[in-house]
This record gives sequence, structure tokens and C-alpha cells, in this order.
Amino acid sequence: MRTMRHKAPDRAHERISARVVATLAVASVAMLIVTASASAALKQDLQRFSDCPYNNPIATQCVYSRTTSGEFLIGKGAVPITKTVTIQGGLTPPVIVPAADGETLSKTALTVPGGLVGIELPGNFSEVSATAEIAGQGSLGNTVALPLKVKLDNPLLGSGCYIGSEAEPLSLSLTYGTTTPPPPNKPISGKATITTKDGGAIKAITGTLVDNAFAAPGASGCTLLPLVGDLAVNNKEGLPAAAGTNTAIMSGVTEEVSAALVKAVLPLPDFGRCRKLEGIEALHGGFTNSSCTSESPERAGKYEWTTGPGAGSKFTGATGAVKLESTGRTIVTCAAGTASGEYAGPKTETATLKLSGCQTGARGKGTACQSAGAASEEVRTAGLTGSVDFIHEGIDPEKPSVGIDFKPTSGTQIAAFECGGAAVVVGGSVIAPIGTVDKMTEALKVIAKASAGIQSVEAFEAGPKDTLSMSVSGGAAKQAGLSTTVTQTGQEPIEIKAIP
Repeated sequence: MRTMRHKAPDRAHERISARVVATLAVASVAMLIVTASASAALKQDLQRFSDCPYNNPIATQCVYSRTTSGEFLIGKGAVPITKTVTIQGGLTPPVIVPAADGETLSKTALTVPGGLVGIELPGNFSEVSATAEIAGQGSLGNTVALPLKVKLDNPLLGSGCYIGSEAEPLSLSLTYGTTTPPPPNKPISGKATITTKDGGAIKAITGTLVDNAFAAPGASGCTLLPLVGDLAVNNKEGLPAAAGTNTAIMSGVTEEVSAALVKAVLPLPDFGRCRKLEGIEALHGGFTNSSCTSESPERAGKYEWTTGPGAGSKFTGATGAVKLESTGRTIVTCAAGTASGEYAGPKTETATLKLSGCQTGARGKGTACQSAGAASEEVRTAGLTGSVDFIHEGIDPEKPSVGIDFKPTSGTQIAAFECGGAAVVVGGSVIAPIGTVDKMTEALKVIAKASAGIQSVEAFEAGPKDTLSMSVSGGAAKQAGLSTTVTQTGQEPIEIKAIP
């Protein structure tokens, strides 16, 4: 249960400051008697650690690492790092604790230059991508130990084509110093610059990690075509490759921070799951009730909270009637709609909406509205990313109120369509309250309300104003409001946790 607290004029500042002060003794971080703006900056900096398993008592540190350039040379094949590869999770120094959502290493597909199989095939069958996956227990200390397997993707290689496995991984031992490889490789050196921010709370190591002393096993599972299988891949790439013939160079930034500080400052709400423990786990959980809102201080409960979605992270949805209205009195209504999306992490989801029966003007006598390439009276949104936060955190006996702020995943447009030849562009973002929090459910209701173009919720608690805009025929954008209810039905139950 939440403890009784008195109200204060600035409850957001009270909330953050109280959590930080409580954490300082645990984390030994002598940094905060801070202003509200400094607390907000710290919270923003800690957002990238949201997948840290800070509720797991064995995780004492959080880590977030981004590799933005470099190269893997395995056997005769070189794969440049042209996209950001992320490693995140917790630390029981030096051991890496898996990320809360299970994606400790991002599934970043890198293009293999020149393809792989070395034969001419129609279409894009020669194009291959390589995606590194964790294949064992990693660690982060003076060296970074990463056991990896590399998935090769190509329509003809099948779904199980890998270089390395859990039993025989590529065992990288990366260093910022100088390597001591067996021949024919020669020593190479990394580099590192250490800085801190937020009063020393976050340590950042910017530099280059290197390893050219590891061995690479052969490929396996590449069997869709008789002549384009394991043997062909191994012959083309020179696999297996002995130690001293392979190289990994990874440049980027690795950040570390106290898990206790993240837990204190990075507030709920979170998407997650409250699970009833079974077998030997029973009576050792952190919570005593099925919504994981009643904490067991001595970890003698029957339930455990896991931050982030599970394997069944996708959802479908249905909307009620939709009304979009600007302060300029432009009104678009839709009879119904469908949604599809995914719970993407502890604080985010992705979604798209397809609305039907869309018109502007009086229902039944109005002008049809339609997105390009859509069916008659059909409006489609762009890809949207929704982030959860408190509308009102609530202090006992008040209940917390949580919303999702939907913004375009890329670009600035939420939707673009025409009504009788007039181009309508909807931009900005919209905060929609959640119907139920602190309860496991398969059907999560998102309820947006507005009147005369003004949204009922225009900002999160202590946050900036986030509202929709609408422009017609290239005219000036006017503030707009959205009214509808979306019921998101997930593959498995999920909960928005608002009570610590």
C-alpha cells in the first residue's frame, strides 16, 4: 500500500526529491539537494535506463551502451557497423543482468557487403543481413565479455542459419587497451575517455573497444538449398576461423548509473506483468497481491512484478465513434475504427489506427474524408508511438491517473487526408487517459476526451503542453481535440503499474 503523504503545492518536485533523498544513502551519490528543473533534467537523462531491471534486487547498477560505428571481421567476411547497436540491462558487477523487456542486445540487422553465398541468384536472394544475439552470460568490467551468435538472414538460408551457438559462441573479450592476439593478427588498441554528468550520478565511457584474439565457429542451420547450406557459407566466409584471424572493433558510448537511483528518480508508471509464483519460487515474491501493489518488505509474497511486456506483446483494438475538432470549428467524425500495435517496452507502445465512415459536416449529409490509397471514407494514421506517464500521481487517499501520449513515430504528421478536395493535416500529439491502472487486464481502454478543440488533458503532471493541431488546405494550424475510446486487446494480460 502507498504510505500517507501530505499534499504540497509542487507535488512533482516533492515526488522526485523524496525518492532521490531516499536513494542517496543507498547509492552513496552525494549530489541532490536540487531545484525542480535539475530534477527534471536528471529524470530525462535516466529515461534511457528504463529497461534496466532495477526492481531485481541483484542488479545494483544500470548500463546503457550504444555502438555507432566499427566493424566485425570474421574469417574472410567483413561487416561494417552502419546502424546503432544497443546493449542495455543491469549489472551485478561485472555480470550483466538481462534487460527488463528481455532485449539486452538490440536486434540490429547489419548488411553483409556483397552478399554471402557468392553465386548469382534472381531478385534479392544474394543479399544477406547479420544480426548479433547474446549466446550466454556477459560481463562488463575492465574488459567486456560478450558471448555471441550471429544470425544470417536470406530467403534461401532459412530461419535458423547461425554462425556460433550457445554451445559454441563467438566469445568476445573486448578491451579499451591493447590486445595480445595470436598470429597472424597483430596487437591493436582501443581508447576511452571517462566523463560524468548530473553531479557524478552517470558515468560515461566514450571510446573504442577492440578484440582480435577470438575464434569463430562454423555456420550451422543454413540448409534450405542443398548447395547453399552450411558448407557453402563456411567455404565463402572461411569458417571456422581460428583465433588470431578475426577482429571486432566497436566505437560508441557506455553509460552506467546506480540502479537504486534509477528506481527512485525514474518514476512509475510502467507496463509490466504481475505473476503468481509457483514451485520453489512461491513465498519469495516481492508482493502479496495479484496486482503487485502491496509490497512484501521481506520478500515473502506469492507474486512478483516484471517490468515490460512479455512474449505476447502485440495487441489489436477497436474504437468507438471518433470526433476530431479544431478550435477553428473544423469537425471530422468517423463511425468506428480498428487499431493494431505492440507494447514496445516498460513505458512505450506503438500503434496505427484505421478509421472508417469518416466525414466532415453533418452526419449523413457531410463530405467524405479519405487518406491517399485508402478505401472510401477511410482515414489511416501514421505509425504512432505512445509513452505512459502520470496525469496526476495521486497521494493517499487519492488514486493515480495515468495517460498515454501518442506522437508520430517519425515525421510530424499523425494523419493526412482529403475531404472534398480540401487537404487536412493533423499533427502534434494527444494525451489519452487510461481507464484502468494497477490491475492485470487483456483489454486496456484508452479514453480521449475533448470539447470545442480543447483536449481534456493537455499535459502530463509537471510536463509540457502536448496537443493536436489541424490545418486545412494549407492554412494556419489550429489546436485540435480528439474524442474516442480505443480498447486494446492484448495477446496476454498486461498491467500499467502506478503504485510503487
